Amino acid sequence: MMRFEELTSPEVASLDRDRTVFILPLGSVEQHGNHMPLGTDTLLAHAVSLAAAERSPGKTAVLPPPWYGFSAHHMRFPGSVTLKAETLMAVAEDIVGSLVSHGFRRILIVNGHGGNGGVIDLLASKLGHRHYGKARIAALTYFQLAREAIAALRRSEAGGMGHACEFETAMIQHIRPELVKMERAVATYPDPGSSYLTTDLLGGSAIKTYLDFADLSPTGTLGDPALATPDAGGKFFEAVVGELAAFIEDFRGWAIAEQPK
Repeated sequence: MMRFEELTSPEVASLDRDRTVFILPLGSVEQHGNHMPLGTDTLLAHAVSLAAAERSPGKTAVLPPPWYGFSAHHMRFPGSVTLKAETLMAVAEDIVGSLVSHGFRRILIVNGHGGNGGVIDLLASKLGHRHYGKARIAALTYFQLAREAIAALRRSEAGGMGHACEFETAMIQHIRPELVKMERAVATYPDPGSSYLTTDLLGGSAIKTYLDFADLSPTGTLGDPALATPDAGGKFFEAVVGELAAFIEDFRGWAIAEQPK
């Protein structure tokens, strides 16, 4: 595993262009209830990426995350910072484009923030088309990749995992326990207003609409952080890292089309 920011230019130049996987973690800086740090999503995306890269037998370089994401739905809570969706896309496009310009051919975006979901879907398609024949681009949200493994470990009912919840709280308790203030945690099982909608982290809905978090929860927490423990966080973390490491190795073998004439 390589932390990209710690490498020298000659060390990067010596990497195998075809087989090295570069990971770009994306997250956010936004409210995470009364008890969790603003940087939760980015901290977790970065930590999961580093651990999965360490476990992967092939060469994998993890880039430093750009920290901020698309968090317009959190802006009624102090501390939240949002980029425009177009800004986040432009930042990711420039980072990926820089790697491709140096001849690297396998770039994976690892997202840790639900609000970035639509952006990374579009990025995967847009960048895949732009760099077709030069590089293979993939994008994922790590907790969606590992949703079955997470579901097998969860204690909460539907709605208990959403934001600053059982899952995220336990994960931060595992990697940065000093940042969690459990005495301030408040559980909220929100009502999104329709059976067609869900706020659960592992839920899926065919319907897309805007939900402002201040309308869903007075504290910004969606779910039940009281169910979180450091031990549970370790189990969640291992499950997520295992799924991501397996995907990295699969991605390393994906075919890359010949560059069009």
